Amino acid sequence: MLKMVINPNVLPSELKVTLLVETLPSGKVAASIFEFPSCRVEAETRETALSQIRAIFLERLQHIEAISWIVPVPASKPPWMKFAGVFKDDPDFQEIMEVIRAERTSDDDSEVDPSYYL
Repeated sequence: MLKMVINPNVLPSELKVTLLVETLPSGKVAASIFEFPSCRVEAETRETALSQIRAIFLERLQHIEAISWIVPVPASKPPWMKFAGVFKDDPDFQEIMEVIRAERTSDDDSEVDPSYYL
């Protein structure tokens, strides 16, 4: 995903783009700009293609305006929140949690098969 943010108060002196150069089955060379896929040329040689793509892109830059836009996204509660606290007062759940805590803090490795860790 291309994210281009330009601060209108600071004019950049350079813009870095990626040139894609492809030799076509016909023997011609295609050049395009990765960040601007519609900017593409075909020429007889690599040098000509690169020269043309640079010239075309510099001309297009004179007419392009990049505007930063922050899209407001409405906040929503996570869907699982409706289940939070469901087992708060459940004695069976409390017992299960105590067993789990005891197993996690136990130094007893007798039930663990060491071959699982090889």
